[in-house]
Amino acid sequence: MAIERPITATDPRVSVVVPTIPDNSHAEVVKCLESQTFDSFEVLVVNDATLDICEARNAGIEAANATVVALTDDDCRPDLGWLSAVAHEFDTQPDLACLEGRVDGGRTYNGKRKYVGCNLSFDRDAALAVGGFDSEYAGWRDDTEFGWRMERDADGECRYSDDVRMTHPEQPRATIDKTLEARLKAAYPNRYERVIVPDTTIGRLNDWLWRNGVWDFVDTIRYGRHQ
Repeated sequence: MAIERPITATDPRVSVVVPTIPDNSHAEVVKCLESQTFDSFEVLVVNDATLDICEARNAGIEAANATVVALTDDDCRPDLGWLSAVAHEFDTQPDLACLEGRVDGGRTYNGKRKYVGCNLSFDRDAALAVGGFDSEYAGWRDDTEFGWRMERDADGECRYSDDVRMTHPEQPRATIDKTLEARLKAAYPNRYERVIVPDTTIGRLNDWLWRNGVWDFVDTIRYGRHQ
């Protein structure tokens, strides 16, 4: 397994994991990371074509030295204050298990519980406790499935911060996999119904209800925590 460590630190507060393959360049994302306003971090580039993206991420998580892991992709560009914002969120919210961030550019995202993997941070121990990323979803919705499992099973809260910013310069490389989409829907019917919906007034209302704990309370009454 090929794990490169282009940036190291003694006792880092954050470990950045970048999954890639030799055919893809990761030089630009590393260059952006070198310019971060935050300096207590390490970078692990998992550069192995024999691993799927879930295996690569899991390998990085397992090899990480920090208590917080931040994910991005080889074709993304973090804001200069990206890691400062990540560290601030975890430092000021002791119960934080998983953190979504904003994505701009070829892909846009502003926190709708889809847990976009190019800007996703989490408590390392919590991620390992829930089993990391599931290769059954590799290539489509693997990040969403991980986030929903963290919501359901992790000892802590999952939140979004608009201050944690990433740019995705190009259109994502992933394409829709209908089989994996159906698998996610079958595994998480309630979350799927509320999250994978058009951005309509009803969708925004559902998002507000979730962020204020209404749906979690309803689900606890109807199904228990594990749904």
